[in-house]
Amino acid sequence: MALFRILSFLALVALVGCAPQPNNHATDDAYGLLYSVTSQQQNVDKLLWIKDPGPDITAWVEQIAKFNTEVTQQLDAWKKSGHIQSLKILGLPKAELEARERATKRTTGELLFSEDVSLRLSLVIAQLKALGYCSDLCYAIQQETTNADITAKAKDWEQRFKQLNADGMKLLETPAVTTPETKSAPKTMSPPHK
Repeated sequence: MALFRILSFLALVALVGCAPQPNNHATDDAYGLLYSVTSQQQNVDKLLWIKDPGPDITAWVEQIAKFNTEVTQQLDAWKKSGHIQSLKILGLPKAELEARERATKRTTGELLFSEDVSLRLSLVIAQLKALGYCSDLCYAIQQETTNADITAKAKDWEQRFKQLNADGMKLLETPAVTTPETKSAPKTMSPPHK
């Protein structure tokens, strides 16, 4: 009987030892979710090749693309160094993944086929949603990790996403975003002078 208790105790210790241990960084799904957005947003400026939302929005979108490239590259570096196990784990149910894919396609279609006010509003609103979500993910990463370097970087990212979001909100307040562009009237010929 004593041998059975000892073996049971050793089996329990072995099971506890095999259980997943907390790591010193945020769960991979937080990184994966952030990566899933930033890796797409780093290319948002490609839309400017075929659409012209105006100089203010163009400059803002270019800043967004550049910053998302920086975040994506850092996440890739953390993956390579072993701080992150996977950037593909999102921790989302299948229905949520399908809904996200559908929403992405719808937004892309809206941007590709919209003009003037519709284009500017759609582009700014889409970016505001992405920026707010990324800011919240950065906050979540800060709360979950014990790695001081990652915490500091995630805090910096959170603030930069918030600033880009605030800049976008200011764009919504400008008449250039919400009013139709004025097209110059075609030149008419003047009647001859008498």
